Amino acid sequence: MSLLPYAMLFVKGTSITVAAWIVTACISLTVGVLFGVLSCNRFYRAEFAVPIRIYTFVAKGIPAYVQILIVYFVFPATFGISLSGFTAACSALAFCSGGYVTEIMRAGINAIPQGQWDACFVLGYSNYKTLRHVVFPQVIRFIAPALFGECEQLLKSTSLFATIGVTELTRTGMNIISRELNPFPVYMAIAFIYLFFSALLQGFLITLERRMRYGDY
Repeated sequence: MSLLPYAMLFVKGTSITVAAWIVTACISLTVGVLFGVLSCNRFYRAEFAVPIRIYTFVAKGIPAYVQILIVYFVFPATFGISLSGFTAACSALAFCSGGYVTEIMRAGINAIPQGQWDACFVLGYSNYKTLRHVVFPQVIRFIAPALFGECEQLLKSTSLFATIGVTELTRTGMNIISRELNPFPVYMAIAFIYLFFSALLQGFLITLERRMRYGDY
């Protein structure tokens, strides 16, 4: 079986997968960094930290697949809103991933010795400047592997979009299989595409770690 007649379908499906990946990653990283800072030991305040801990508990405790189903089926019926499959799935997946990124970021910031915060305070650094120039450069070294692992997991989780009819890469393959009744080459092609993007992530991580090792960042 030749997949060339379906090349454009694969390109379209891959573009939707990449778009979903970028959108969900941007949202989850933004939420994770903000909540991670607000819930770390240095900035701990119960009115912020407690709701954030509840959020991370819910986000990590409910499977991403179930969250997608809730946002796509339950929320519209309950609140009378209309959501496309892409919007619902991206929102749910970003909510889920944001909980993991929050914990990664919080742990990374808490790993910074208290003495460094005190030294920056003595030197007249504001909390913002301390975070930007002293804390975050070190935190990135600690959390880069875990953060890239979460981004890679997020890429693979976009395949769940197929369950609510979003024609991303996996759904495209399912549609082709239903027409050709030959799953082997289709699933192998899908697996290769996912491996390709995972390899790009791994290569970027290796390059980043090498640059950080020599302080060139």
